[in-house]
Amino acid sequence: MGIKNIEKRSFFYSLLKIWVDFWHNKIFYRKIDILNIQNIPKKGHLIFTPNHQNALMDALAVLCTVDRRTVFLARSDIFKKPIVASILYFLKILPIYRIRDGYELLKKNKEIFQKTTDVITNDRCALVILPEGNHAGVRRLRPLKKGFARIAFQTEEANNYSLDIHIVPVGIDYEDYQAFRSHLVLNFGKPIPVSRFYNSYQDNPAIGINTIKDALASKIKPLIIHIESEDYYDLFHWSRKIYTNQLNTPEKSSLPFQQKLVKKLQSFLTDQPEKMALLDKQVKDYKVRLEEFGLDAYDQIKKKKFTSLFSKSILLLLLSPLFLYGFLNNIIPYQLTKWASGKIKDPQFKSSFSFVVSLVAFPLFNITQTIVFMIFISNWYWILGYFFSIPLSGVFVWYYKTCFKSNAKDWKIYRLFRIKKLQMKQLQDDYNNFIKTIDSIVE
Repeated sequence: MGIKNIEKRSFFYSLLKIWVDFWHNKIFYRKIDILNIQNIPKKGHLIFTPNHQNALMDALAVLCTVDRRTVFLARSDIFKKPIVASILYFLKILPIYRIRDGYELLKKNKEIFQKTTDVITNDRCALVILPEGNHAGVRRLRPLKKGFARIAFQTEEANNYSLDIHIVPVGIDYEDYQAFRSHLVLNFGKPIPVSRFYNSYQDNPAIGINTIKDALASKIKPLIIHIESEDYYDLFHWSRKIYTNQLNTPEKSSLPFQQKLVKKLQSFLTDQPEKMALLDKQVKDYKVRLEEFGLDAYDQIKKKKFTSLFSKSILLLLLSPLFLYGFLNNIIPYQLTKWASGKIKDPQFKSSFSFVVSLVAFPLFNITQTIVFMIFISNWYWILGYFFSIPLSGVFVWYYKTCFKSNAKDWKIYRLFRIKKLQMKQLQDDYNNFIKTIDSIVE
């Protein structure tokens, strides 16, 4: 599969996609919510335009949830090595050349444009363009680039404005950008027909492009958590996380509720800027005091009962042999994945490397270990049992570690309440007051 037939079906690509879909949807993420999928037209010529916060994971989010052959555009500098370029073409990724890549390379965009036309005109395919141009780990829609608009208009122009291309806005939200087994949300907006902007583009291409760009931005913002304020970004983000952690209900942790919370905070900032400034100072002081106790900014300051902590510790102790079994059988791919992501400086690329390495390493070592097991055991029931026990115990290890860390933190808070009762009581009161303040803002 090369650039010439990138829009066509490939048996080996389809086979690989089955495994990628499974690893992405069932293993890597604990839960994936797909909202308003009915907005995706079942037929027609489409360009998907998701927000771009988390490097490769944004593209995978669309790839693994949309029922179409998708072709992506990526920056050209990653195509420099022929072997890498071949792999990227096989994965249905096309380069886009920018001025910073050199004026002599810009002429190559003519061939790329032809291929994007082939992709869009094939009604079994769809083009995916990340209109922000680059990724950034902020819960805000950044200014859009013009590339998606140029491609849409030029493709229509090349086909006498007969394709009726629709641009599908996509909002992607991550519970945590890097964490394994976190929660992912995809929110599909109503498609924007390019035909609405034909006249504007034909009269003045620059105006037409800017108009559709603004229209797309206004469609994506309601699909994501969009924190407009830069001065109070940390406060908004902290409030959203701490409030949903405190309530811990499906409704309160949902994307619509978090969007509502951010909007309410923005209105509060507009109406009462002095009170918002005071709240920001209080929260910053509160975080400093948490750090002094070795606590995290998102920890729930609440003393758990001794009996609850003790019983949970006993249960963890009883389950420790299962943890040890799963840990030993998955330690090599786990450490390899951890090592690979640790080498990446850009935090938004860490989960991408973790995904790719884990996608290969875990099944590879699962098969290798089972083959070694077969040398010593000939009973097929035991062999199959061992084969399936490796990934299942690996998932158990993750849940066990999560519960262990949570229990250890609860014991720490319990101990702090005993030895520094007054200070911890003040922290707890401050925590509860913040929750009440956010309650009043929301309600």
